[in-house]
Formats: sequence, C-alpha cells, structure tokens
Amino acid sequence: MEQLKDLISKNREFEIIDLFSKLHPADIARLIDQLDEEDKRRLFSLLDVETASDVILELSDESREQIVEDLSDRQLTEIIVGMDSDDAVDLIAELPEEQARTVLSAIEPEHSEEIKELLKYPEDSAGGIMQSELVSVKEGARVKDALRAVVDAGDEIENIYNIFVVDESGRLVGTVPLQRLITAGRFSPVSELVDESIPSAHAKMDQEEVARLFEKYDLVSLPVVDDAGRLVGRITVDDIVDVLQEETSEDIYRIAGLSEDETVFNKTSQSVKKRLPWLFLNLITALVSVAVIGLFEKTIEIMVVLAVFMPVVAGLSGNAGSQTLTLIVRGMALGEITFQNAKKALIRQVWVGIANGIAVGVVSGFIAWVWRGVPILGLVLGLAMIISIFAGTVVGVLIPLALKKLGLDPALGSHIFLTAFTDAFGFFTFLGLATIFLRILA
Repeated sequence: MEQLKDLISKNREFEIIDLFSKLHPADIARLIDQLDEEDKRRLFSLLDVETASDVILELSDESREQIVEDLSDRQLTEIIVGMDSDDAVDLIAELPEEQARTVLSAIEPEHSEEIKELLKYPEDSAGGIMQSELVSVKEGARVKDALRAVVDAGDEIENIYNIFVVDESGRLVGTVPLQRLITAGRFSPVSELVDESIPSAHAKMDQEEVARLFEKYDLVSLPVVDDAGRLVGRITVDDIVDVLQEETSEDIYRIAGLSEDETVFNKTSQSVKKRLPWLFLNLITALVSVAVIGLFEKTIEIMVVLAVFMPVVAGLSGNAGSQTLTLIVRGMALGEITFQNAKKALIRQVWVGIANGIAVGVVSGFIAWVWRGVPILGLVLGLAMIISIFAGTVVGVLIPLALKKLGLDPALGSHIFLTAFTDAFGFFTFLGLATIFLRILA
C-alpha cells in the first residue's frame, strides 16, 4: 500500500500498471478500496477490460458504486461482456433501470438474452446465483465427443468440474465428473459414466437450500433445472462461498436490527435512517422495564440493596437466552431445526434452562447472603435467578420459532425482543419475590 501511494503521488502510472499486473484481482480491489474516491476512479481506469471485469466484482459496495458512476455506458458494457453471466447479472441488477436497459441493448443479442433470462429469477434463488455457461452433451454422445466439447468451451468457461448429460428435449439426465470422463475409454458411451448421486437444484430453490446441498454432498458444481427438468445453468462452489458469507452476515445483522447492506462507511443520514427505528423500538421495550421497576418502588425503598442486584438477574437471564437464541437461529438457518422437531428442541432447552438456573441461582444466592449478611436477599436472588434463567432459555427458543411462523426471518431483531423480555421479566421476578417475602416477614 505504501508503495502504491508513493507511485500515485509521483504520477507513475506505468509502474502502477506493472504493479497491478503481478497481483490477483482481489488484492487489487483491496488496495483500491483503501484509496480516496478520486484515486479509486483514476487507478481503476488504468486496468485493462479483462482485469477490470474481475476487479470490479471484488470491490466493496461503496467503491463499486463510486467507480460505476464514473464509467461511460460503453466502458461499462465492455466490462460486463467480459464477465460470466451470473456476475454480469449481479452488476446489472445494481444499475439504475435506464442505464441497465442501455447496457443490455449494447450487448450481443445472444448474451443479452441469457442475462435477461437470469434477471427474471429472485436474487436469492438458485436461478439468481447460477451461470448459464456450462458444458453439456446429449445422452447418446461418446466420451470423445464430450472431451471435444470441453476443449471447445475451454476459452469461454472457467472452472469446468462436470459435464452435464441431457436428452433430446434438453432435460437433465445426469452429471459426469470431469475426472471420470478423462480416465474413461474414448469410445465409451457418456451415459455409462453418469454419477446418479449428484443432485440438481430447481431454479426457484432458495440459495440457503442450495448451500445445504453443497455441504451435504461435498459438491464443487451443481446443475440447475427449470419446472420441466430442462438444464438451464450451473452453480459452482465459489458462488456458494459468497452465499454462505452473505447469509451469515445477514443473520448477524438482523439479530442486531441492522440492514444487511449497512457498513461503517455508509453516509451518516443512511445509517441513522436504518438504525433509528430499531433504537426507538428498543426505547419502548426499555420503558416497559422501567414501568415494571416503578411497580416496586416501595419495596426498593424498604430494601435498597435490591437495586444493586437487579442488573445481575436481568443480565444473566439475558445471556442464557442469548446462548439459546443463537443456537436456534443457526439451527434453523442450517435446516437442522424445523417445526417438526421444534418440540424436541424446546424440551431439551427446558432442561438446560433448569440446570443452569439452579447452578447459577445457588451460587449467586450464597454470594449475596455472605456479602450482605442478609439471608432473605440470598434466597430471593437465588430463586429469581433460577426462574429468570429458565424463562430466558425457553424464550430464546420461542422467539425465532414465532418469527418463522409469522413468515419473518427468525433472526430479525430477535435479540431486541429477547432483551426486552429478560429485562422486564427478570426485574418483575426479583422484585416480586422480594415484595412477597418482605410481606411474609412483616
């Protein structure tokens, strides 16, 4: 980076080009991302079309937006033509509608039609992440014909892992791994080499389901079919790595009540607009906790030491619930937890909540008793901790299941709802028990 900044300050453009020629597109993108807007545009303009097509995909959203704004329609078209169809679709989908039409009209009709077909699929579906470039042969072909097809496609298609076999109507018959094809006799029928264990994905399948297929079957490539079973594209493992990163980031963001496209470099106005509604929701839930505390003002006046231990009850029950919530959201994202086995998961967590509650309750109650020398305080704190941790654990299961039942993302603001419950319930339990015991003793 220091070398690059030095070359920029001295206007050594040819040396910058030479430096970039030795780097991977991802490393070039990382360097460009760290520059100011003017230098980003200037250095990107030094790249040849082929390199620019690779680099622009690796840039951050902010850098890509800044650079695309500076490109003419002709330059943008040249860059898109050099991309695989799935990458071209991703970039065109980010363009303003009018500019997207202009670019598509400038692309060769055959390539343009492929992109338009892919644009019809939802962004987060198998069709939305697949590429139309693939190698396929008819089921009556021989190995030598399939090898010739691979050679012919070598210049246009990267990362050929499998050959797809189709019938006369274009319906998928099966998949032949490239290694099996290379080691087979040249005149052997391709149909004899089909690996029937390799599944296919429907074009409308959610990308998370596609990722599970890759994980379950240890795939590097997966054919995609339409409603009629016709082969329409393929998905490669590099696309799935991006999907996994995207889905993981999305879940983390939504748990915290953030938009998945939020970054630390977003404009202040954009960040405020996206975060403020969740903060107001959090404010409302916090006021509920305040109202609960207000119900027990007299109890706190009688035994002021209760105020010292209130955050302990709410904090521990919140952490217990958060542990369970994280496990449930992850399990649902991976397909491990469904409505069919949710009851089993709930029962298991009930026992976990009881065990953890008793263990933490006994220890915290004993500490409060010894520290303050008030036996009743230790008893109240211990019981409140047992009840609150148990309740927090159970709610950690129920919140994501309820969101899913309502058709929402199980991770959507789930931590906010969990914290609201554990705080209010923890305060109510602790102060409520204290009130009861103080009345009994009185």
